[in-house]
Amino acid sequence: MHRIHDDIYTIQGLPIGRVYVIAGADGLTLIDASVEGAERAIERDLARAGYSLQAIRRILITHAHPDHVGALAALVRASGAQVYAHALEAPIIRGQQPVVYAATYKETALTRRISALIGIRGMPPSQVDREIAEGEVLPEVLPDLQVIAAPGHARGQVVFYSPARKLLFCGDAIARFGRLSLPLAQFTPDMAEAKRSIKKLATLEIETLCFGHGVPMKRRTSERLRAFAATL
Repeated sequence: MHRIHDDIYTIQGLPIGRVYVIAGADGLTLIDASVEGAERAIERDLARAGYSLQAIRRILITHAHPDHVGALAALVRASGAQVYAHALEAPIIRGQQPVVYAATYKETALTRRISALIGIRGMPPSQVDREIAEGEVLPEVLPDLQVIAAPGHARGQVVFYSPARKLLFCGDAIARFGRLSLPLAQFTPDMAEAKRSIKKLATLEIETLCFGHGVPMKRRTSERLRAFAATL
């Protein structure tokens, strides 16, 4: 695992996306779960740091896209972890509703091949133990970890913010493809709402910004995010 901030790490060796690990007194909390099959890379990287999958106590989901929940069911089976997700994302995670992308998105044989090449496979249904909403605090993870709604890329996308650490896990609300970017349009059903969410997050004091896609940002972070939000 690569250390980001005190007891916060990111899993290495994943085919796509990011999984973050918060080490606490009672075990580990994961933020997101990567793609189907990624549980093997997660297990290997945890083992290198002296942990097993059984050390995972809870998994916080930012939103229910296959590159964020694909390995969730396997991780829950192996660990018995509790799953937290927004009420609008929970039915998708449970397999009761389909994922909603942009109206222009069309699945074809080519898109399926591309998804397979970059490691995105299926999305096996998983339990959700706790439905979370904006305004909640999760002291079992970090004393001041706040749940903040950030819809647009997904209706029920949430982000997790620690004011004391000036630390934000932003899921796909903001991407970093070299530079700060909007979420990918074809997977974002409401881009106008996504832009409003970015402007909302730009009002926070942030030193460490952890993306669903991209290397965490730790330098002039609030300044850079506000400048980006001002262009939207």
